[in-house]
Amino acid sequence: MKFPRPGLRGKLALSIAVVLLAALGVTYLAVYRGTGSELQSRTETDLEREIETLTGRLAAGDADDPATYRKRADRIASAETFGPNARVISISINGGGTATNQPGLVGPGLGPQGSDDSKGSGGARHDSESGEDHEDHESHEETEKRKNADLILGAAPGYSTVDIDDVGEVRLLTNQVELPGGVKATIRVGQPLAPVESALEGLSDTFVIVGIATLLLGALAGWLLASSATRPMRRMASVAEGVDAGDLSVRMPVEGTRDEARRLAESFNSMLDRLEDAFDRQRTFVADASHDLRTPLTVVRGQIEVLARNQDPDAAEVNRVAGLVTQAIARMEGMVEDLLLLARSESGGSLRPELLDLGPLLSAEVEGLVFSDDRDLVLGQVTDRPVSIDREQIARAMSNLITNAVAHTAEGGRIEVSARDLGDRVALVVDDDGPGVPPGERDRIFDRFARLDQARTSTAGGSGLGLAIVKAIAEVHGGSVRCTESPIGGARFEILLPVT
Repeated sequence: MKFPRPGLRGKLALSIAVVLLAALGVTYLAVYRGTGSELQSRTETDLEREIETLTGRLAAGDADDPATYRKRADRIASAETFGPNARVISISINGGGTATNQPGLVGPGLGPQGSDDSKGSGGARHDSESGEDHEDHESHEETEKRKNADLILGAAPGYSTVDIDDVGEVRLLTNQVELPGGVKATIRVGQPLAPVESALEGLSDTFVIVGIATLLLGALAGWLLASSATRPMRRMASVAEGVDAGDLSVRMPVEGTRDEARRLAESFNSMLDRLEDAFDRQRTFVADASHDLRTPLTVVRGQIEVLARNQDPDAAEVNRVAGLVTQAIARMEGMVEDLLLLARSESGGSLRPELLDLGPLLSAEVEGLVFSDDRDLVLGQVTDRPVSIDREQIARAMSNLITNAVAHTAEGGRIEVSARDLGDRVALVVDDDGPGVPPGERDRIFDRFARLDQARTSTAGGSGLGLAIVKAIAEVHGGSVRCTESPIGGARFEILLPVT
């Protein structure tokens, strides 16, 4: 069975849960080991203190023979608390036997260091009447006692851990001391580890319960956090689905969001604004292009139909129709060429910038343009500051501006071309003394196929793309264009280029 892959929200929640589980595991190991080490250290410290106390009590008073020390050891051992979790105390006096507070574990005479070795109250002795070894008649309980006694009484000096039946592990400290009178003794103090193990088990159980609760709460918090973090993306996906369906009017809500989510929503909405504007421009462009191309096509079709109705047209009629068709085709060719140039200018793929002085470039444009009507076309002041530009594209843009000025000035009108240094930018300027452009239309005239109702209309039969091409060339250079009022009475067009 193939399970569906979790989404981003599920992955984030799962990642948070995994990190939290790993943190809990590391914390548990650190606390468990630290607690175990601390409890063991305290246990060993208590055993050392107990050894010192027993040694002091055993050596207190007058005594110099093993029997006296044994009696004192019995009193000390019998005074210690007896119980399942109490310390095991064993004091072995060389030549005097062993005293203990746990007779159930270490009985008199048991073990390798019993008080009477193999006689009297000793463990392994021979019955002279029956001739049988008592070891053959030891009960199971006595065998277990002997085994426990061997483990405790046979422990090497220092710390050791022995496993005692029905008690569990015992931490044992064995210390050999020399008492007054030259009598040697071995003191053993053992602490059952059952309380320590019980405490660690309780700690483990608590950690498991708390860990499960924390993990569930963490997973829930992670899910809620992931839901909150991915909500803008889910909204974006919903909006994108609407855009994919053709609805460009939908927008992501900005209210109630903040930080990166708000920036994401604003950026996405800004992208949709530009996309909607681009689609609107594209529709307008297609409609305008279709209209502008339909006009010459209608002329061509109409003239050909007129010529076709005449079965024997004369040469003058044929030449007239041919002239009109040729003019219409030339207009269509110019429009198609401008459309291709506009597309190349907007893409910027063919941009070849070089550091140039503007004087020779503008001088060549002014001197190279020849018009049938008389115009006062002059080159004004030009800054000597070099600019990184594409020579051919900037020349085409200036040619379009000059041609546009010529088309909207009367015969004998004045047109002035100049270049000004504005600090961080350089402005390429074309001034004319024509009728000017109304302030409300100064931005729109740079759109494709823009038409004005006032004097500056496409009276010259242009394609309506000249100023749009100028704008595209300026923007691909990282600059901009603007139209203002000219100091000589008409319109001023400026290409603003950044200085790098």
